Amino acid sequence: MSQVGARRSATQSRSQEKMERVLRATAALLDESGAEAVTTTAVAARAGVSIGWLYNFFDDRQALLEEIMVTGLVDLDGRWDAVGFSLAGPDWRTRVAAGLDVVIDFFNASPGFRSLWFSADFSGRMLQANRLHDDALAAYLAATATATRPDAPDVPLGIVTQVFGGMIDKGLDLAYRNDPAGDKHMLAEMSRASIEYLDRFLA
Repeated sequence: MSQVGARRSATQSRSQEKMERVLRATAALLDESGAEAVTTTAVAARAGVSIGWLYNFFDDRQALLEEIMVTGLVDLDGRWDAVGFSLAGPDWRTRVAAGLDVVIDFFNASPGFRSLWFSADFSGRMLQANRLHDDALAAYLAATATATRPDAPDVPLGIVTQVFGGMIDKGLDLAYRNDPAGDKHMLAEMSRASIEYLDRFLA
């Protein structure tokens, strides 16, 4: 897959500070006016950087949007690591519940990412990168499972965790597509149903 997001990282402290301003400006425009408001000119003006500096790191507006997705997924992974999201041990239900709370908190705290998620611009390389992230999460969760039920259906754990991930994606879609605050009943049902699904397989 071709490069997604910024073509290179900001290494010097001054450039890193500018990059943070650019990403905050992009996220703010997404939240306030949607993806169509994100242009290189608008972002540069809002972030207080020159258009030339911006083009040193980003090819176009699409790359700016992609960087919001990439940094968002990295943030989400870090939050999952912090709560020990996995299927390991007899307390896997607690670990999964914590992971589900994290993704809900992430969506609530990231309006720019959330706006991008539901925009027509969430396609192409972004969609492909997100699918790769989903596949990596499913593979990781399957590898952490330590015990299965003796009466579990004969389904590979890699498929089980992919279906689990799909339940999360669809639950978030249903909960946030028409409600920026997230439909609490939908989110509760997403959490209950996905844990109950895993319970059919894990001991």
